[in-house]
Amino acid sequence: MAADMLSGDRAIDALASLAEEPEKGRSSYWDLQLEKFQISQDHALEGGTVLGNVSAKRDPFRKAALWVLQTPLRLMGRKYRHFKKFAGLGRIIADRQERLYTEDVLRQVLSLAAIRDHLTWKNDRDLSVVIGDGLGVMASLVRLACPGRKVVVVNLTKPLIADLVFLRKALPDTHVAWAASPRDMDQALGDPAIDVIAIRADDARLLERAPVGLAINITSMQEMNLDVTEEYFKILRNSKGTRTFFYCCNKLSKTLPDGTETRFRDYPWRQGDEILVDEACKWFNVVSNTSPPFWIVKKFVTWHRFSVLEKDSK
Repeated sequence: MAADMLSGDRAIDALASLAEEPEKGRSSYWDLQLEKFQISQDHALEGGTVLGNVSAKRDPFRKAALWVLQTPLRLMGRKYRHFKKFAGLGRIIADRQERLYTEDVLRQVLSLAAIRDHLTWKNDRDLSVVIGDGLGVMASLVRLACPGRKVVVVNLTKPLIADLVFLRKALPDTHVAWAASPRDMDQALGDPAIDVIAIRADDARLLERAPVGLAINITSMQEMNLDVTEEYFKILRNSKGTRTFFYCCNKLSKTLPDGTETRFRDYPWRQGDEILVDEACKWFNVVSNTSPPFWIVKKFVTWHRFSVLEKDSK
């Protein structure tokens, strides 16, 4: 492994030194949210965060209550062939991360089960890319579900650090590298010892050097400015993979703190995209409540579309 490509703790420490630097890809939403949490020197998450529920209160009563409240979501999963297996992987991840198996984890499980029904995974050279993960849950799920594939995690710097910290809790034997340059990216892609490649959002163009077989974005493009979303679509269409599957699950509309409205229909979809799934995402549109009514349908609809993106000719 080349000395200039950082991995493991060295990569996380180096990213932590950049955590407070400005990033051109931040929206007004993230300008506010990033002020609410910090990553300590020992890589602990401090403060409140929208990245996911990390409650460590795992007494039997809470677990039982969550099990009951999650019943509608589990019933939604029965239609998917791999749901039971992936639900078990989600529980492994939650236990290793020392957190409750909350709805945010279960929703990721459901999305991956939906993806898997339309996609045959092979331990091949194609990569799986997670854009805007939450505490490394989806990246961990993908690694456990298809351990022969490298996973690339792309995020703003502070959330990216949290992704890596929690991913390594879930998968302690995983080898992580940070790609900060084209040379780093090529080295990480070519090194069989590297399992997960971390990329800062401002360096997302590095993905064009990779054979992206599957890309996943769940409820974070809704918090990006449209020009950033457009750039991600362009990158995926230009990536080396001959077929790039893209699972996109976001609110149909969301207004950011500065008044910007993000709309699913404004994403740069094309007539040439092969649509596999295109519907309201049931598991993101229902939330549980600890008092009656126990289940509430959200006012703002979340939509998911799974497609094979039309590629740009080189």
